[in-house]
This record gives sequence, structure tokens and C-alpha cells, in this order.
Amino acid sequence: MPGEHLAAVIDDAVMPDPDLLRRLAPALGLRTADLFVIAGQPVPDELGSAWPTSPWDVGAIVRHLVRMDADRRRQLTAVIRSLPVEPRIGPTPDDEYPDTPGALLLRLLRNRNIRPYNARILAEIGDGPHVSDATVAGLGSGRVVVTPQYVTAFAHLLGYPPADMVALTGIGPVVEDARAHPAAAEIAALTWHARQLNSEQLSTVIAAARSMQT
Repeated sequence: MPGEHLAAVIDDAVMPDPDLLRRLAPALGLRTADLFVIAGQPVPDELGSAWPTSPWDVGAIVRHLVRMDADRRRQLTAVIRSLPVEPRIGPTPDDEYPDTPGALLLRLLRNRNIRPYNARILAEIGDGPHVSDATVAGLGSGRVVVTPQYVTAFAHLLGYPPADMVALTGIGPVVEDARAHPAAAEIAALTWHARQLNSEQLSTVIAAARSMQT
């Protein structure tokens, strides 16, 4: 990740141009929608996740994926890819978090339609701290201190190299001995494919996942 370019994008004194963000994202090795989040800019409707959905979010899919073998993950991937994606209408609701490293991590989760109350999958995917959902949610307000273990775990869940997340948050070093899930990269990629599914579609995916585990 070219640090000088990223630093210019996230400089609070600069208002990044949306076209610039779209051009820079591939060069920085970032998802375009994520770069808008990192830059503190509204994610364009056509790039936004379906957040918020009910009763399920993409985190619910992850909870099934971590217990599936490769064949069942492929089957669930096929289900997700078969569903049509419709861009959201209207802006994503504001979270009112201060601009802190913890808020950035939770906003990147929200950009995958994963709620902050997902401590379990953070631990299972990226060897995150064994804490309560409320503790993870507290990262957004700054009530809970972001540690290298959190940053490394979020990196695996978000699908980025841990070193890149250290660069983005300024909190490190990388926890080199973190025991990430063997399929962490595959699961992270699948969450990205599922991020724009609406509430009804997510219910379809969850039903399919449950049927595969019976």
C-alpha cells in the first residue's frame, strides 16, 4: 500500500475527490467502497452495502461459514452468487462515531453489512479477543481501547493483510502468531459478495446454510 498516497487521502484537511478515490483504490490494493470509508466520505449508493438489514446481517452467514467444510462453502457461495444485487437507495445511516481507529474498523465492518455486535466471528476468523459483543461495539465510541490483537483480527475478517490495517489505524505491530481461520481469506471474499443482499435474500442464504448443516 503506497503510504504517501493513502496519507493524502485520509488527511483531515483535504476533501478527496470521488473520482480520485475511484482511481486510487486499485493502486492502493483497497476495495473502492472501503476507500470512501477510509477517507471519511459517503459511500456512493451503487457501492454501498445493504446495511442495515433485519433480522440477519452478513455476520450471520459468517457464523455458518466458519463451521463448514470446503465443499459446503462452495455450495453456499453458489447460492449467494445466484441472487441478484440491487444497489441501495439513499445514504447509509450515520453512526455518529468520532473519527478514531476503532470507529474506522467498525465502519469497514458495516461496509460489509456486518454489525459491530459480532465478537464471536472476530475471534473465530482472526483470533480476536474473547470479549462480549458490547465490548467490540465499544470500539466505535472509543470506550474500548483498540489493541494490535483487534487490528490483526479485523484485518482477517475484512480480507486485508494485517500490515495494511496497522498502516490504516496506526496501531500495531501485527500479531504474527494470530491463529486465523484456515479459510479466512475465502470467507472474507464471500462476505464482500454478500454485502449488498437485502433482508429477504439474506434469509434465503441463512435457510440454505442451515439446510447444509442438518
